[in-house]
Amino acid sequence: MAVVPASTERRSLPLISLRAFRLLTTLNVVLLSLIVVSGGVVRLTGSGLGCPTWPQCGDGSFVPHSEYALHGAIEFGNRVVGLVVGLVTLITPLVALRLRGGRRRDLRLLSFGLWVGFLGQAVLGGITVLTKLHPATVAAHFLLSMVLLWNAVLLDHRARQDAGAPTPGVGPALRWLARLLVVVSAGVLVLGTVVTGAGPHSGDSDHPARFGFDLVNVSQLHADGAMLLVGLVAAMAFAVRVAEAPDEARRTSLALVGTVLAQAAIGFTQYFLGVPALLVALHMTGATVMWVAALRLWLALSSRHPRPAPDAAPTLAAAGAEVPAPAGPVGTTAPTGAGIGS
Repeated sequence: MAVVPASTERRSLPLISLRAFRLLTTLNVVLLSLIVVSGGVVRLTGSGLGCPTWPQCGDGSFVPHSEYALHGAIEFGNRVVGLVVGLVTLITPLVALRLRGGRRRDLRLLSFGLWVGFLGQAVLGGITVLTKLHPATVAAHFLLSMVLLWNAVLLDHRARQDAGAPTPGVGPALRWLARLLVVVSAGVLVLGTVVTGAGPHSGDSDHPARFGFDLVNVSQLHADGAMLLVGLVAAMAFAVRVAEAPDEARRTSLALVGTVLAQAAIGFTQYFLGVPALLVALHMTGATVMWVAALRLWLALSSRHPRPAPDAAPTLAAAGAEVPAPAGPVGTTAPTGAGIGS
């Protein structure tokens, strides 16, 4: 009896549908936004060193000791959310390798980018604990989260389109306005971390560490950037309605207008009320939503279509099938045996 090679006995892993992969990419966006909010709660409750060691939460234990009380539970909860995020980002590139319907190199690269970014976040989180929540490392931790969100939003967008080259949906001036809006949004986020690092919420209630900047000056600079952003968002919302922009861009521009106006109102209110923790939490959540909306608006201004399929005529000719001769002028007959390449 013939022996079947072991390699043929193994059953290959099942292929994953693109629809299932899209659910995974959306989950990445949601979880990476959630980890920003949970990290903000850690900072605002002074629980940044609730677990004084990393990756353990105290010597000899990965769960908080009773003496760490509420701060330890909050910091441990944030680490649990981070673990869930890590598992999802680990699964994503593995699923991207098993997509049904052909290879998507773009989706694979973006999926592995999430994985690399999460590993960087884990390392930076440990450094943040070791430096006793120095504001520079805390700010870097937040900004890397924004980079990861950019990766996740781009991956989710590309998973819902074809693999072809991008086709602009609007003119170049409007596309440049969208790029400028994203750049200014990023600048406002950076200035926001400077304001937070100079404000009263250090992340640790016992050993506060702050930037040495004057809070009034950096708050004014942040407000100036926010006002510039409001103007750009208003201009974009008007432009996508005047131009023949995609419907998704119009809807996203309205969401962005509402988010930015709410952010401006919360920002001014929290400043005049002495920066209460609850308003800071709302402001941080709004910043995350604003960043996602700005990215989606930029991406909505172009689309991707399938690459044109190769002409089937050479395949038919190679198989020996009769290939219709090109039509000639009326009253003429194509030479016998004429075909592609003859």
